[in-house]
Amino acid sequence: MQLRKKILVVAPYVTFPDEPGANRFIAIAKILSKKYDVTLVTSRFCHILKSHRSERKSLDGINVVLLDEPGYKVNVGFKRLKSHHEFCKNFQRFMITNQCKYDLVYSAYPLIKTNYILGELKEKLGFKLVMDIQDIWPESISGPIPLLSNYFGKLILSPITKYANHTYAHADALVAVSETYMKRADVKHLDNQYKEVVYIGADNLHFNSEINKSDQKKIIATYIGTMAGSYDLETIVRASTLCHDQVEIQFIGTGPHEERLKKLNSELGGYVRFNGVMPYDQAMEKLKYSDIAINPICSTAQQSITNKLSDYFCSGLPILSCQESLEVQELLAIGGGMHYKSGNSEDLAQKLILLAKNRAELDRMSAINKKIAEDCFLREKSYMKIVDLVDRLVEL
Repeated sequence: MQLRKKILVVAPYVTFPDEPGANRFIAIAKILSKKYDVTLVTSRFCHILKSHRSERKSLDGINVVLLDEPGYKVNVGFKRLKSHHEFCKNFQRFMITNQCKYDLVYSAYPLIKTNYILGELKEKLGFKLVMDIQDIWPESISGPIPLLSNYFGKLILSPITKYANHTYAHADALVAVSETYMKRADVKHLDNQYKEVVYIGADNLHFNSEINKSDQKKIIATYIGTMAGSYDLETIVRASTLCHDQVEIQFIGTGPHEERLKKLNSELGGYVRFNGVMPYDQAMEKLKYSDIAINPICSTAQQSITNKLSDYFCSGLPILSCQESLEVQELLAIGGGMHYKSGNSEDLAQKLILLAKNRAELDRMSAINKKIAEDCFLREKSYMKIVDLVDRLVEL
């Protein structure tokens, strides 16, 4: 009997099924485990819950290794940098001392450091390296901080840019969640057979044709995700004062800006409902009963096709977006989205009222996004491109 080849999946920010969110790398590990012996390495610290996990040795036939780090309470700060530093030291020790020989390592990017470590070790340890680009660093830092977006900001960040380029160059193959990220990471100009753009996607489609929304007195517009610097949620709160007679707006999630947004909402009449953090299935149920999803990424942010957009598409919702990413705008221009001006609460309110008055248009947009979800975002279909890529590499 032929031994199954061994794959290591490295994903420091992974969320397990009993935690909020639905993680790409759990799905990838499960799919790969059908034909490979898969080990998942992640942090003992849960980034979303800001708490440490109890010991976990396996998950649905996948070996699990939890590495220690001290953790942090806020997403931006010295303690987070220190925590990641400790995780990377423990990760490097694991890679050097671990007795198991892996045929391929499939690694989430970021963190830059874990991928740099893998790149430096891959020849010595004899594995192929696939980097899955979830975000681009340092570019994603500069977006929310205008001072870092000009010439001098780029000069300040240039050492990190060189470090990132050196790290990207170690990859034998690249997977990216968008064309934008792929173009940034492909510093070696790899052959096309070693590059795949695969949207984050979702395990299931969340739309339900049996739900009758036509009897609702108001339409429901939903934002789901982090309340932090890359997302202009203040504009949504201000827009709520202009359209609350026809539109009910709700937020699902939490973040460092939550209390400030709640205070502003209270001062303006309390028209936005804050639902807090929910388990992923409950959050998707809320989306299912919504009429519109709002994608309020700041105009300076560098994100492209995000987790948020994947969930919106897989819920079959029309999407109101102010995101400047050309890739996102082209996807929404197929007909399931509408653009509003970033930072302009009046424009957002007008677009919401326009759609609230036109159920037929909402239904038309929804049908388009359902088709896009089925073709591009359903993991059981789209992630087979990742499996095929891994197959090609391990057979080399």
